[in-house]
Amino acid sequence: MRLNYLLEKLGFSKNESLVYLASLESGVASAQQIATKAGLKRTTVYSVLSYLVGRGVVAKTIQKNKTRFVPEPPDKLLSMVSELNRAIKESLPELQALYNTSETKPHIIFWEGGNAIHNVYEDTLRERPKEILEWNTDVFFDRFPKDYNYIEKRVKFGIKARRIAGKGSRWDTHHKYKDTRELSETRIVSKDLFWPNVEINIYGNKIAFMDYAENMSVVIESESITNAMRQVYELSWRGTQVPGN
Repeated sequence: MRLNYLLEKLGFSKNESLVYLASLESGVASAQQIATKAGLKRTTVYSVLSYLVGRGVVAKTIQKNKTRFVPEPPDKLLSMVSELNRAIKESLPELQALYNTSETKPHIIFWEGGNAIHNVYEDTLRERPKEILEWNTDVFFDRFPKDYNYIEKRVKFGIKARRIAGKGSRWDTHHKYKDTRELSETRIVSKDLFWPNVEINIYGNKIAFMDYAENMSVVIESESITNAMRQVYELSWRGTQVPGN
């Protein structure tokens, strides 16, 4: 039910949602009347009503010396959202301070499914590093439709790339000849030595592993890990043959 989902997002438990909605329907009512409509035990409902009174969405009144419960107008929920929004804004400096203290710890993001690889490429465009270091796979060309021209997007943002790929791949037969146009430098190694189904990109303080076979990707954000992998890449780069040889 859409209303239950909405109330859940506002922090209502299942029973709190049932009691609140029953109260809205009942108007001025006793705990027993609300319990009957909600389909819950009176003792449970009375406890929940006390909590809802504390949250300000239900009020208490006395009629003929008996306690009755009155729902506040539904737009009271909007004030709850506003108060939460205000509280978050006031707490942001403190939350940001806590976040900054963890800068030395690796941040790991895992994606899976149809957009897992796409998400990494989009992240490189958001980060806009000066250069991306790439261990390339030929599967790239089979995955993305022509209307998603990642290389063109990268060039538009002025992001350079160094590319290592296998002999006979489309990086070898087509794209190394476009290095100038694609702001790239491509080096080719023997297919026997290098023909991966996984692509690895190093950019900014991030290293991304993209597994096309499993439709998954992992991005690790860590200055120390990325610096180490950059050194590994430089060793790979020096070991490659010059394009065209």
